[in-house]
Amino acid sequence: MINMNAQELIKRYNAGERDFSNADLHGVDLREAMLRGIILRGANLEKANLGWVNLEEADLSDANLKNAKANAAHLRGANLSNADCTEASMKTAGFKDANLTGAKMRGAILVGAKFLGANLRGANLSKTQLDGCDFTGADTTDMDITNAETTTVKGLVMSREQKSWKAVDKE
Repeated sequence: MINMNAQELIKRYNAGERDFSNADLHGVDLREAMLRGIILRGANLEKANLGWVNLEEADLSDANLKNAKANAAHLRGANLSNADCTEASMKTAGFKDANLTGAKMRGAILVGAKFLGANLRGANLSKTQLDGCDFTGADTTDMDITNAETTTVKGLVMSREQKSWKAVDKE
């Protein structure tokens, strides 16, 4: 794993480099960075500050985002499959059309996040704060929201037959 600071990552990204797979970015401050299409597959972003970062179309599959702060991050079309976002703060983040298959988001703060059309198959959102979230058109098959705070969630309905949440396709 290559240890890297925020300045080095941004400098290399701006020079055209995109693949930072397995980089160690523990605790870096990337607030408001423009990192569209970056590849951070398997990277360590634990406790990183990703607030307001543009990570559209980014590959964060298998990345460690435990306790990261990604409030208002732009993750449209991003791949977060099997990413570990345990106890991350992702308030009002935009996950439109993102792939969150198998993502671990247990205990995350997702208040106001938008998951429009996202793939959340098998994602673990147990014990999360989901107030104000919008799951319209999302694939929530086998998504776990056990003990989640879901007072004002949009786009999810409880299926009596399967005793699970299903996304609604209309806004």
